[in-house]
Amino acid sequence: MPQDENFWNPYRWVPVSKDKVARERPAYRHQWQGLSGRLACTLEALTPILIGSSRGDGRFIRNSKGQPFIPSTSLKGLIRSLAELVGNACIPFPNGNADENHKLSKASEGNGVNWKLDIAARMFGYLDQGRVFAGLVRFSDGELQGKVKEIGPFKVVVGQPQPERHRPFYLDDAQRKFYHHQPEATGLVQGTTQTRTVQPLPPGVQFTFAVDFENLREDELALLLYCLELEDNVTVTLSKEALGPDARESVKLTGPLRHKLGGCKPQGGGSVKIRIDKMTLYAMSERYRGQAPTHREWEGEALRTEVERRIKPIVARQDETMRHLRAMLIYCKDDPRRPIHYPTYDWFRHDTGKRLKPTL
Repeated sequence: MPQDENFWNPYRWVPVSKDKVARERPAYRHQWQGLSGRLACTLEALTPILIGSSRGDGRFIRNSKGQPFIPSTSLKGLIRSLAELVGNACIPFPNGNADENHKLSKASEGNGVNWKLDIAARMFGYLDQGRVFAGLVRFSDGELQGKVKEIGPFKVVVGQPQPERHRPFYLDDAQRKFYHHQPEATGLVQGTTQTRTVQPLPPGVQFTFAVDFENLREDELALLLYCLELEDNVTVTLSKEALGPDARESVKLTGPLRHKLGGCKPQGGGSVKIRIDKMTLYAMSERYRGQAPTHREWEGEALRTEVERRIKPIVARQDETMRHLRAMLIYCKDDPRRPIHYPTYDWFRHDTGKRLKPTL
């Protein structure tokens, strides 16, 4: 939302932590000393969802059987990027946009037995100039539940962000981009220029997937659980400055936090709810010693209680990163930040120099 304008830009920025990135020795698989197990999860689309096909035909990607599916890499990327922000870790790409404290080179320090990695690199893996750590968390593909037909077609605006040309919207690299939810959208916002035709899957479609993990520390499992389920009930206060030129007072929003996944996020697509259906923890040290392994399982209300207990320290955080993140991920039908669309080409051509309104 550019300042003094009555529309909202589709995206906003969440600041990264100013604290120093913490690094610790990674856990290796030959020593079963941490938490190992599996999370069985369901992903439900709240608005139209599209994970693009490599053919570029505007349809959902399909497996060898011709069925839509969500690649494990898409799920891992979604959760890892959030874990990097919440866990104050570095980006995984050598040429990615990040401030000096969160570049890939800062994810690692030391060598040999003294090698240390940040929390995201330990959990999801690390690769830089031949130095590799495989990571301790693995995702399966998302498997479609039931049969579903695509909706549309919709003509949506396409284009790539150009920070060098839109500098008022890209102030620095010490922040991460998030897109506004457009609750209860049944279609996509269509465009008239620079468009492509897409056919997403409808709201309500569900996919199931599994997350396997090994040797996680308590704080690492808590971060994984939080980044999957988020929070079911938060209150966000939007200031008059964040609400546009016609606002007379601040507004409180209450609702759950939800993810944005896949393409068409600026047009209202990709709002999803992830739910952990079952958590299993294995006693891997017993298996390592050749003994019959034991395990513990949580489902239903017992699972909700266990997850809430483990993520409580993250839920309690009220730092700048978490407050801004909640303001972007809240899914509330009463959200007044409307209408959502990009500025026109003429708006950019005349280079008003206006910045985005504050998130809070």
